[in-house]
Amino acid sequence: MQTSRTYLLILFSVCGLGSLLLSCGNWEVPTKKTQRECVKPSGTLNAPTQQRKVDFSISNSGGTIDKVNWDFGNGSTSATTGMTVSYTYPANGTYTVKATLTNTCGLETTIQQTVTVSDAVKPTVTLQAITTVSTTSALAGMTITSNGNATITQYGICYSATNQTPDKENDTVVQGALPAPTGTAVPMSLTGLQSNVIYYARSFATNAAGTVYSAVQTFQTGQNPVVVTNGTASVGVTTASINLVVQHLGNPAAIEYGIYYSSTTNIPDVNSPSVKIVSPTAGANVVVNLNDLTSNKTYYYRSFARLASGEIIYGPIMSFTTQIDPVAQDLIASVSFTDQSLLDVSGYNNHVQLVDNPTFTTDHKGRPNSAIFLDGVNDYFYMPENSNNSLNPEALSVSIWFKMSSFTHRMQVYNKSRFSDSNFETYSALLKLENDLGPNTTVMTNIKQNSGCQPGKGWLEFPFTSRIEVNTWYHLVFTYSGRTVRMYLNNVPLYTNTDLPLDKMDKCPGAELKFGAAIQGLNWYFHGAMDDIRIYKRALTASEVDALYKQ
Repeated sequence: MQTSRTYLLILFSVCGLGSLLLSCGNWEVPTKKTQRECVKPSGTLNAPTQQRKVDFSISNSGGTIDKVNWDFGNGSTSATTGMTVSYTYPANGTYTVKATLTNTCGLETTIQQTVTVSDAVKPTVTLQAITTVSTTSALAGMTITSNGNATITQYGICYSATNQTPDKENDTVVQGALPAPTGTAVPMSLTGLQSNVIYYARSFATNAAGTVYSAVQTFQTGQNPVVVTNGTASVGVTTASINLVVQHLGNPAAIEYGIYYSSTTNIPDVNSPSVKIVSPTAGANVVVNLNDLTSNKTYYYRSFARLASGEIIYGPIMSFTTQIDPVAQDLIASVSFTDQSLLDVSGYNNHVQLVDNPTFTTDHKGRPNSAIFLDGVNDYFYMPENSNNSLNPEALSVSIWFKMSSFTHRMQVYNKSRFSDSNFETYSALLKLENDLGPNTTVMTNIKQNSGCQPGKGWLEFPFTSRIEVNTWYHLVFTYSGRTVRMYLNNVPLYTNTDLPLDKMDKCPGAELKFGAAIQGLNWYFHGAMDDIRIYKRALTASEVDALYKQ
């Protein structure tokens, strides 16, 4: 028995030493476990934000991960066995977040990400309709209706002629000034545009949450007017008629159209004389009359259109030369009244001044607003005595067109004397009924000789009688030189006197030359129209009177 026990102990010892594997294969210690194999964890930390909420996740995970320890960077932590966790930050800010990937083998990897959280949302904006548009610019207005709970860092309007959804990265941008107002329309000028082009525009605003755009607004830039001249319709001695065509009124339409002209510069512009036209029709020819020109003179002219901005669009420059005036020698006053002109074009500055309320009417050639009309009550006009003393010549011719509207009493045609007291009388002409009864008319002209310039003294009378109808134009010419006086009515010589007492007319400077009135208190006011007054410092010949009548 003793030997047998010893044998058994030896067997157990041998098995403990692992010498006899076949004998020990089915034996195992009940409490012993097989050792686990682990791989080092890896992954990528993702942190998409929704205002202050962040949905963290681990992507591209590898190795053995049994647990994730989350450190949100603000003192808060969490642990998960899954790969995701959501966390809402209590305050806006920038945080460094760490995720430690661990396993039971004691292996771990820490990955991190910086996140910025905010309760901001994208702002909202509007763009008002763009209605104030010129040819090269437009005025737009945008409003930031909400800043999205964050500071606006950029805002403005982007626009394009080719991109129907313009953006601030690729198209023209006009930016607003910071800080950005909220709820207030901000005007912005869109410049550098091309005329007659459709543009697309959007407003935008950017904050921490991103950029937002308004709906697209479209607008079309304006088109400049097109004005041309088709040459001259006619050219006279002191007048010219220009054919003007406004081919396109402009969009928006110009505020003014017309002709600039000049004889002193070959590039007429805004500083030159002009004639403007009102409400032209696109494509229609308009005859523009230029008046008070100088005879035998070259004039340069061009059409123009003035925009509301003040910019002027010009047509091509053209020229014409006025005719030679056959009766221009020794002219000391010439007033045509054409287009309401009161200017003397003789160069002596004997311009007309109106008294009371004379109006303008159709002239003897049928042109509207080109003759003066006197009411027969208290209207008249005059040429003031000026420093050149030109209205007191030694010889004299007066040419005038007149038309009576009524004829019941004496009516003064012209009178060189002071209106207030009749001083400084020199020459005169009036109309009266024949023998103060009619039906014919007596034309009475007068000059003074040897009067000593005393009122009422030295008058010489030169009358002729003819049939003169109301509402009919007549051309009256008076000439004086030395001892000779002649008068013509409608180119017919009706009075001649070659034997005056003296060979000189009195010169009594100091009085105005009146037309249509005599002196204060004498009711000889002219009722009717007068036109194309010419005064010379010599006696015209019969052929020159004929030229004036036919001119």
